[in-house]
Amino acid sequence: MVLACNGIGTPRLLLNSKSARFPDGLANRSGLVGKNLMLHPYAYVQGVFDDPLDGYKGPVGCALWCQEFYETSSSRGFVRGYTLQASRGFGPVTSALMGLSNGTVAWGSGHHDSFGAYFNHVAALSAICEDLPELHNTVTLDPDLVDSDGIPAPKVTYRISDNSHKMLKHGAERATEALEAAGAHDVFVQSPLPNAGCHLMGTARMGVDPEHSVVNEWGRCHDVRNLFVVDASVFVTSGGANPTSTIQALALYVADQMKNRLANLFD
Repeated sequence: MVLACNGIGTPRLLLNSKSARFPDGLANRSGLVGKNLMLHPYAYVQGVFDDPLDGYKGPVGCALWCQEFYETSSSRGFVRGYTLQASRGFGPVTSALMGLSNGTVAWGSGHHDSFGAYFNHVAALSAICEDLPELHNTVTLDPDLVDSDGIPAPKVTYRISDNSHKMLKHGAERATEALEAAGAHDVFVQSPLPNAGCHLMGTARMGVDPEHSVVNEWGRCHDVRNLFVVDASVFVTSGGANPTSTIQALALYVADQMKNRLANLFD
């Protein structure tokens, strides 16, 4: 059996699958199912430029990456790091809404002029931060809320760590410096960015020690030998980059391991 329900759905299913053999949830002998939830805190920094940029005519995100600040440096006051990710401007409607929210686009008689100076004049840098695995960030079962079938819903408990807050601040400062050096005359910072970075990782972590991990080094649950997990819940770190490519690589890796071990897969 292969389980791939993401960093919330996978622990929810396992924790709801209790039995006499698994009173704390399926494959949860270590007590780590649902623990170490990691996200990707984002700092979003947008610059407004004099010249038109035509960014809205192409893909919005991930056009350029910089990993100068990806590795740990003791001089920064935090461990691990982040990727600076360039993004283009948005279309007319999104630009108008964003401009109204940050005060750049005015209401009334000045609306058209202020919108014209904002739309097609925007570029941004985002710092995508490597969140740390911390036991207090969890997915558990809600004691009261259930779904339409009466099954307990997931309860997510998460707090951005002091380390991630320092990383966000550093990333926002470096992004501001870069945009101003490129000629931005106005810069707007959202940190953390509320509608991004909800990549769900780490709640069924991978490892060789059954006491400190949920699945082994090739995705098989330590406690249930015919159960494999192939989603971001097996991540032991979050990394400072979007996780999709790593999830795909892990899925291919686990599938290859299963294929190569068919003769003794469940031994």
